[in-house]
Amino acid sequence: MSQEVDELFGEGAGTPEPRLGLVRALLAGGVALTFVGLACSTVPGGLLVLAAWLVIDTEAERVESGYLPADTRPRVVVHQRATLAGLILVGLMFTAQMLLLMGGFYDVFWGELLRAALAVAGLGAEQVP
Repeated sequence: MSQEVDELFGEGAGTPEPRLGLVRALLAGGVALTFVGLACSTVPGGLLVLAAWLVIDTEAERVESGYLPADTRPRVVVHQRATLAGLILVGLMFTAQMLLLMGGFYDVFWGELLRAALAVAGLGAEQVP
């Protein structure tokens, strides 16, 4: 019981640490998925980056409330800035995808890709129902 009380107040062997590994994983995965998703949909990557932003915002609140040690603040701030940059990047990618969609890029891109796949499979356009 005494150990749990010590951990609650940030003392003892179980001093709480910010979940920066989770933030890095969500941010890296989200940015990568956003770039890959530009061929189809950038929404899943954007959702992961948004989740990273929510987690780091919670961690910043935990530092402000005193739950996390004050010496973790610089690392949390760095991750907040990286997550903000990720959100800006995702916003730019959403805009790029919207412009590509309005410009007809996806019709041409996926149409050519489908034709190439059919040619490799030995099916011509006349053989496809």
